[in-house]
Formats: sequence, structure tokens, C-alpha cells
Amino acid sequence: MGGNSGDRAGAVALKGNIVTMKLLKKNIVFTALLAAVVLAGCGNDVAGPTEGEGGWLEYTVDDFTFEWLIEDSLSTIRVKITAPTTGWVAVGFDPTLVMNEANLIIGYVSGGSVNIRDDFGTGQFSHDADTNLGGTDDVETISGSESGTNLETTLEFRIPLDTGDQYDKTLVDGNTYTFIFAYGNNDADDYTSVHAWAESASLEL
Repeated sequence: MGGNSGDRAGAVALKGNIVTMKLLKKNIVFTALLAAVVLAGCGNDVAGPTEGEGGWLEYTVDDFTFEWLIEDSLSTIRVKITAPTTGWVAVGFDPTLVMNEANLIIGYVSGGSVNIRDDFGTGQFSHDADTNLGGTDDVETISGSESGTNLETTLEFRIPLDTGDQYDKTLVDGNTYTFIFAYGNNDADDYTSVHAWAESASLEL
């Protein structure tokens, strides 16, 4: 009887190890896929951005649109991002790897209220608010809208080209940078939930 108990205990332990190994393998695969998704579009913007009215430039990948305007008189960049979701929408400027050290601007519209936050990539798959890291929130919210019918969110904001904040990136008109584009699932009105879609591109400001 004691032997049977030992056999059962050994079998349970073995099964637990197998489950742990399977979960670890799934986590590794998920991480690898996330990195592949984020980096897949980098440098593949064959058509490049198009120029619109008033000096605005526009770049679209899948159903995500990134528009920007360098405001020389203000030393700022004005940005508009549109994505097919009623959740959060984000753009990241100049990461070193995946989202690490990127200047991330993320936001959402909820109940008619526009919420936009200035974040910093603290790791390849993590980010936090600049203010939580000891930096400053340097994003100026201009407008935002959400359409439940069309399942679309648009955010418009402005940031300085050089904020002086160590958790932001200095941007120079005419230079080329890597940009991250991402959005969350419908109704994901937060700054932390996992993305539903992500892509990146190398673009000249």
C-alpha cells in the first residue's frame, strides 16, 4: 500500500512537471510570436507615407492610420492615430528593441472622455507612465473620438520634439525612426491590457 502511494505521488509529480513544461513552452512561443508581430513590418513600408493638405503626412498599415505634422513654430509634432477598435490605441517612437525605451503615447475614449498618457518602454514587452518613473507627462491632448458603429477610435495629440525628459525621445525633422503601432480589443479602455494587433515601420519625419 505504501508502495502504491509512492507510485501515485511520483505520477502526480511527473504530471505536474509535464504541465509546467507545457506552460513554459507556451509562454516562450507567445513571447517569440509577440516579438515577430511587432518587428514584422519594420522597414517594409515600400509605398512610404503620402502627403496631405497643410503639410500633413500619412502612413497606413492594415487598418491603422498614423498622421503627423511637424510644427516648426512650436517645435512640436502633432499626431493623429486611427484604429479599428473601441479600445486603446497607441504609437511608439524610436524603440531600441520591440518596445524597449520607446516613447509611447497610448490612449482611449470612454464615455465621451479622451484619456491619453505619456509612457516609456521599460522592457521589450512592458511600459509604464513617465510620471511613475520620475519623468513628466508631456503629451497635450487635442481631441479624440470613438465610433461604436464603425468600431473605430481616433486620437489627436501634440508632443514637443525635445521634452528634456529622460523618458522621452528627441525627434528631429528629416530623421528616420522606427515607429510602433498597436491597438487593444474592443472596449479595452485602459493602458495595460494586451494588444489585439501590433506592427512597426521605419519612417522619415
